[in-house]
Amino acid sequence: MAIFKVPRINTEQREGIILQVGEIVYDTDQEVFYGGDDSTMGGFLIGQNSGDIVEKIELQEQDIFNKFIILSNTPIISQNVILTPEGGITQIYGIDYLVSGNRLKWNELGLEGVLEQGDVLIIQY
Repeated sequence: MAIFKVPRINTEQREGIILQVGEIVYDTDQEVFYGGDDSTMGGFLIGQNSGDIVEKIELQEQDIFNKFIILSNTPIISQNVILTPEGGITQIYGIDYLVSGNRLKWNELGLEGVLEQGDVLIIQY
């Protein structure tokens, strides 16, 4: 029987490289696997130990200015990210917000001018 051991790397090291297509690394800080596509800095998330991720992020002044937030992980399928402002209704992907890598952004989309500092976003992916 053969055993394939995936190279281990910490987050700081991983975020500084572009993994090639077919490369896989194990992020020892996040305890998840990342794969390469020859273009995404740090690779893309391909597996983790638990199910869905739910984040609650309180918006800061800088988030409102930037019109984006950074998610703690990179969603496998960006279009499957669900955004609900706490106490509000679920927003529509592509109309109210977009996800690119680990950035959830609303620049020139439906949430621009609506979100305020102190609002709490519930993000599921």
